[in-house]
Amino acid sequence: MIYHSNAHSTESPSQQFTNSKMLALAAIGGLFIGTAVAGIRIGVGFLQILLFGANVNLYSPATVPSWRIMLVTVLGGIFLGWLLRLAGRFKRLAIVDPVEANALEGGKMSLGDSLVLVGLSIVSITIGGSVGFEAAMTQLGAGCLSFLGQKLKLERRDLRILVSCGTGAGIAAIFGAPLAGTFYALELVVGGYAMRALLPTLLASAMSSHIIYIFIGYQPIFLASDIGPPALWHFPLAILTGISAAVIGIAVMRGTTGFEKSLSSFHIPTIAKPTLGALLLGLISLRVPEVMGPGHHSINEILAGNNLLGAMMLLLIAKIAASVACVGSGFRGGLFSASLFLGATLGYLVHGLLLVPVFGPTLPLDLAVVAGMAGVATSIIGTPIAIVLLMVETAGLQTGVVTTAITVIIASHLTRYWFGYSFSTWRFHVRGNDLLGPRDIGRLRELTFSDLQLNNPLRVSLQTSINSAAKKTADTDLNVIALEETEGRFVGLVSCHELLESLPDAPALALCNLAQKPEFCVYHNEPLINYIEKLGESSAGEIAVLDEQNHLIGLASEAAVLHRYLMEILAADRDDAIQIINK
Repeated sequence: MIYHSNAHSTESPSQQFTNSKMLALAAIGGLFIGTAVAGIRIGVGFLQILLFGANVNLYSPATVPSWRIMLVTVLGGIFLGWLLRLAGRFKRLAIVDPVEANALEGGKMSLGDSLVLVGLSIVSITIGGSVGFEAAMTQLGAGCLSFLGQKLKLERRDLRILVSCGTGAGIAAIFGAPLAGTFYALELVVGGYAMRALLPTLLASAMSSHIIYIFIGYQPIFLASDIGPPALWHFPLAILTGISAAVIGIAVMRGTTGFEKSLSSFHIPTIAKPTLGALLLGLISLRVPEVMGPGHHSINEILAGNNLLGAMMLLLIAKIAASVACVGSGFRGGLFSASLFLGATLGYLVHGLLLVPVFGPTLPLDLAVVAGMAGVATSIIGTPIAIVLLMVETAGLQTGVVTTAITVIIASHLTRYWFGYSFSTWRFHVRGNDLLGPRDIGRLRELTFSDLQLNNPLRVSLQTSINSAAKKTADTDLNVIALEETEGRFVGLVSCHELLESLPDAPALALCNLAQKPEFCVYHNEPLINYIEKLGESSAGEIAVLDEQNHLIGLASEAAVLHRYLMEILAADRDDAIQIINK
């Protein structure tokens, strides 16, 4: 028997075409970004072999001579400072990142600015900076796809999805983790798990990861093997690690911006800041060379378990200092990899100092290290689901998922409770922009009084008599009359109720004696958002909307302003809504 389904898609042909186009762009973008990231990683490794005699991103820099470390880092810092000065001269340092682009710019990013950041990041990493590829590769991916979308004249919501695709593809290419890349973009750049954004982002991330597998090879980045079965000691591990991770994450974020402010307070020129940071990095590296680079190789050494607790404590402090010195002095790069490194050392210390004395020396180390990595990364980066998925994809985390998830929840909650920001939103706050996430508030800031449906009141000359005005308003439901000068400039409003009350006593009196200026007189191109809080604090009544010559365009009520603002919020929510099933 054959059953015929009456089910059909409610999407219009144009919407189906748009969705197909977005998937095609995501696939193409993912392939391009994966190829670009592979080329950059190979190129940086080649340059490091020339400079250090070894690829310090993949292998321990302990074998590099001390003089070579100091020479390369300091000269590299001078070169980086010169590049920063050059970029500043051409106004290429005020770079819009993916979070800011989606929140304020409707997904619009500058390809030129993005390429400048990538170049600065390549230099920072090549000279051994304690930063990672993440910021540059997400900027590259998001910037390229945003540029492509702008050339194709895509709508605002489609541009925002392409920024998500580029961001996810960048993270996926770095770690070979498509699921982590996808949810990183959704959590940090989209701000939700909308199906409309999820599918293209997942496709772009999968494509970029696959290209990395082809060029560089497929293998887990972190060699965690002995996770062990679920056990009672997992709970104290998660609690202790989550609390400690939040403390370390907050310390790193505050330390980075604090160091940056200190350099500015001493009026150190831009060209000299990276040199100072490179000098500090070089000095730290003489004693603890593992702080150089993203540190993935060092994480695997920590997982091997052949380290003294004192050495691990020194490594934790040194990595914090190196990361703060680099990022705070102007090195371009992310704290993602640094947070994983710090978390690995934290997990090792929690295991050795707090768990082994209580539960015995047979406890497997790997889960503690992985939980620490997830906790600190969540505290600093602020994407809990993406971090858990990253541990699953890159460290073989299976039976320890629950423990790691609890660690992540505790670290995320305490960071929000004690501090209130992730590193990206903290940087916005320091710059005076209290942007708390990727919600599309740019479209709210673009709303002006011209977007309102205005009331058109009766307009009369200010010399008109009360008696004459009363005749004009007879048998009407008008509430106010607008008074204008001879040239048409707006003077004020007269209440029709007050007009009728004054009619018996002074019918020949000019209306100008009754005129009252509205509490708010605004120009038509002023943003609504500037008045939302003011309207809530007062009873504004009618708002006079004027043109550049102070001619009255119309009147807006407080209710109309708030209603239009609410409609735009709902429209933004619809664009980002979770659409699991088309009904």
